[in-house]
Amino acid sequence: MRDISIIMPTARDKYCIRRQPKLHFLKPTMDSLSKQKFKNFELILVDTLHSTRDYDFSKLPFIIKHVPVHPFHRFWLDRKRWAVCGALNTGLIHAEGEFVVRIDDCSEFDENYLERFWEGYQSGYWPLAMHTRYLGGKQAYYNRKYRKEGYDFIREEPNRREILEKVYNEGDPIRDTRWPIIEKAGGRMIAPVNWMYGYSSFTLEAALKVNGFDELFDGDRSLEDVDFGSRLSMAGYRDLFQLDVNHNVIEHEHTAIPIPKANLIKCNYAIYLLNRAKKRWKANLDILNEKDLEFIRFESLKPPCSPKPKFYDEDCEGELFKLWASNQPLFDLRKERLSI
Repeated sequence: MRDISIIMPTARDKYCIRRQPKLHFLKPTMDSLSKQKFKNFELILVDTLHSTRDYDFSKLPFIIKHVPVHPFHRFWLDRKRWAVCGALNTGLIHAEGEFVVRIDDCSEFDENYLERFWEGYQSGYWPLAMHTRYLGGKQAYYNRKYRKEGYDFIREEPNRREILEKVYNEGDPIRDTRWPIIEKAGGRMIAPVNWMYGYSSFTLEAALKVNGFDELFDGDRSLEDVDFGSRLSMAGYRDLFQLDVNHNVIEHEHTAIPIPKANLIKCNYAIYLLNRAKKRWKANLDILNEKDLEFIRFESLKPPCSPKPKFYDEDCEGELFKLWASNQPLFDLRKERLSI
């Protein structure tokens, strides 16, 4: 049995790191994992482009499971929409390690990265890593150049510029927005339950207890990891998420995943609120009733979910919302793992 299972979902084209057109997006991460001092781990690469991926994994000095999204977890992927939770749950189906570390693609880290995760776990915590952003192989800074070509500014996201102007001063490094808060706390602190995202860790047993990531969040993207952390806390895993400014990772700026433009179905924040209100910490085992669906409609159509009218497809009254509501996920990850 491995100590650590790393889960990394991906759906990227191979040359997507911005201003480094000859660098395969997997290379920084594979090189970093190859140099780890901590050896007892496996990588589960859940690849939306599995059937066409041509990267050579054969010479890597660690165990890698390169797998497609599981057939039971790709309802929205088959409809050309986001299926982040389906990919992450596929990783949990294949995981054999006692401790799970989640990483994102286009990432790079030092040789002690996994060792710090394991040491934190042995000390009674589930470490969360912080990230700093690189553009063209160098640290990105908040300046005129970044405002012209930085990923945060070319994203089509409402009010993004206004948000960034509140976060950064001129010349600040582009990095995890939690960084100054952790520094003010002395460089290390226990994170609130809604701070789990990106580079996180947890036990496999805890993930199975809450039945993985809530696939109600799929179809659209955002907050699936925040909800996961919230449900872990409701399930009894409190005050475990530890942030440390010295435990960090480089995230290379990249182009967006090429997914066809489509109207949003619903607000994932509304699902997060519903799970909190109902203390629904075990996901994917029940069907939302009409009262629950109406709550999601109502919350989706008001701020902060709706920055403008008609933000969601047919105001959550059309065929797309009905498709989502009539195809709610029902599965037990523990049982699915028995078939692997």
